[in-house]
Amino acid sequence: MSSLLLLKAANIFKTYGDRIIFKIGRLELHRGEKVGLVGSNGTGKSTLLSALMGEIDLDDGSVDIRGLASIIRQEQDPDTLRSSGTAEEAVRGILRFSASPLSERPSGGELTRVAIAEALSRRPDIIFADEPTTNLDMEGIAELRRTLASFKGALVLVSHDRDLLDDVCDRIWELEGGSLRVFPGNYSKWRAQKRREREFASSEYEAFRQEKKRLTEAARRASDRANKAGKPPSRMSPSEARVNPGKGLKAQGVLKATAGVISKRAETLEKKERPPDLPEIKMALGVSSRVASDSTVRASGLTVAFGGRVLFDGADFEAKTARCTILLGPNGSGKTTLLDMIARGEPPIKIAPGAKVGYFRQGHESLNPSRSILDNARSESDLPEHEVRTILARLEIKGDAVRKKCGDLSGGERAKVVLASLFASNLNTLILDEPTNHIDLYTIEALEALLLAWRGTLILASHDTRLAGMVGDRLLIIENRKIRTFEGTLEEYASRGNAG
Repeated sequence: MSSLLLLKAANIFKTYGDRIIFKIGRLELHRGEKVGLVGSNGTGKSTLLSALMGEIDLDDGSVDIRGLASIIRQEQDPDTLRSSGTAEEAVRGILRFSASPLSERPSGGELTRVAIAEALSRRPDIIFADEPTTNLDMEGIAELRRTLASFKGALVLVSHDRDLLDDVCDRIWELEGGSLRVFPGNYSKWRAQKRREREFASSEYEAFRQEKKRLTEAARRASDRANKAGKPPSRMSPSEARVNPGKGLKAQGVLKATAGVISKRAETLEKKERPPDLPEIKMALGVSSRVASDSTVRASGLTVAFGGRVLFDGADFEAKTARCTILLGPNGSGKTTLLDMIARGEPPIKIAPGAKVGYFRQGHESLNPSRSILDNARSESDLPEHEVRTILARLEIKGDAVRKKCGDLSGGERAKVVLASLFASNLNTLILDEPTNHIDLYTIEALEALLLAWRGTLILASHDTRLAGMVGDRLLIIENRKIRTFEGTLEEYASRGNAG
């Protein structure tokens, strides 16, 4: 017996100006389904959720919420909950994130927890969760994963956290080019299916190319033979050729007809489009100059306090040269404060001679809004334009899009430009603070590939456990106002029972 139908949409259509946001023939959501909604930045995922909730008008089509099923939407920005009187109770009673009261000035992570908790506290039939891991630490994400997996209603999840989409979702809705496709399984199964489709499209294109080449060559050979057949044999005199023209002309006619048939077949072959190649980064990244010291960053006896609150008390740490160090710690532990201090080289932190440091900070303040994407990406670069364009294309900014002014970009687009400018610059040390916030899944996978190709020193703070696990080979863990070092990957750290 099929599960209870909670929501049904038919022939829904939405445009902004002359741009089609989506045109979807049929969409259904049943009780117990856990759906991951995926697509590039700007494809209309949030608009689709708003339309399904009835928050915006459709150009055409209908949305039927069966039996007045209740829908709650957990927003990307939970700032509206700052004044909520039930926030603290919801956080502690439902998600059990914290046994202590909320801060007088709650952090982004605390507010995200509040948003999720309040959504669940209303016991809805359907939850639309829009980037619920934003600002959460690893403990919070682990708790969120368990909570959403046990939710009995229907869930539509928009997230750039690939592990969350894998652990929670049983189907994927892909929004691309205004169309919606439904895939069974989780994120990894969807990506595997997309890879198979690309491989099949590539093989179909190659078969089409080879067959067209074969037919074109066969038509050319038949045409050449026809031309030769119209000429008298070398042993025949001109007078004999005039007396006996029929045999050659007949053969010529047959061969010309054959060439025409083959050419027609070549022209009428079903055309297959070649899948676009992924831009290939051929240049070495992060090795334009070397740091001679074994450690690019080192600190001893670091003590930091704000307003009577101690973040670090005599902490020691180092970032090894040409290694990727992952910075871990719960919300409010001081990760961003530490990264800011490293970027400034603030005593007692010491930066090794020869280190050229680039810093990706949340907010992307470094862009010039009046200049284009390409100009910003090249502002500190010695690379030729085509190589900078390759880096931008790898981060999903292609073609004429590089001419857009940075002042007109979304938050996700600005993040891509800042990342591109860092990779294109003459740097050997990168500090990245939550670089995956607000960028889509495709760009995260591209960023992962770029970081794996990085040969300089990298210090990364990220709640994206898959990214951190792929690129990191050592950890700095903030706990009890100290900084502990673990020489190994995040997977090795978790296997020893250290991570939630």
